[in-house]
Amino acid sequence: MLPTISLGPLSLPTYPLIILLGYFVGLWFASKVAERRMIDPDHVFNMGFYGVIAGLVFGRIGHVALYFSAYRTDFWSVLSPNMTAIEPFVAVFAALGVVAWYQRKYQLPIASLIDAFAGAGLVWLASLALADGLNGLKFGEPTMMPWAIYQWNVARHPVQFYEFIGILVVILGFWSLLQRLRPGFAALVAVGGYAGVRLIVDAFRAEPAVVGEGLRLSQVVAWIVLLLVLLVFYQFLGQGEEDGQSD
Repeated sequence: MLPTISLGPLSLPTYPLIILLGYFVGLWFASKVAERRMIDPDHVFNMGFYGVIAGLVFGRIGHVALYFSAYRTDFWSVLSPNMTAIEPFVAVFAALGVVAWYQRKYQLPIASLIDAFAGAGLVWLASLALADGLNGLKFGEPTMMPWAIYQWNVARHPVQFYEFIGILVVILGFWSLLQRLRPGFAALVAVGGYAGVRLIVDAFRAEPAVVGEGLRLSQVVAWIVLLLVLLVFYQFLGQGEEDGQSD
């Protein structure tokens, strides 16, 4: 585990650093996807920047509104750099609102933008898995495999790194198929690929949430998502064959 990095007198936590790095790398990757979709990559950087600013500002406002009684006694704590004092749903809604406004203002193709940000999402999810692994979060079941990692004196499946490697494979597939797929369908590859990774990896994850007769909730959700993606592709291929026959 590597929860911190020492740089001289400084001890920096790896979790927020990797998440932040994942955001910027994801935005760069999204710009490359946008470029292949014939969109000016500057639009992607602008949307990413404006979206984060809106998310941080309105997420903090939402947190203040929700816990106003705590802020009333120390109002200047509103300006605290504490990143946990943000209401996530408000932040996401605000960021998506700004992205939607920017898209309408410049009349950017929605399906191509979805592909670009799906690629960014994959990179960010990979960084999240890596950050979890370095900080010992979301750990795996005990195992005797030679590549096991030790947590709390128990040899465990390194599920965080399984997920990280699996997402990298999905990213490679996403990139290689990008130009062969119509806009919007590359995003389906990203969603279906990530669902497939979770379906496999979560079989080795410890302390899962379960439903019904011991079914792992995350795997049930992954199955549903994967089936929906496959149905969309199947329907699209069927329509393509019908159009070919009618011609």
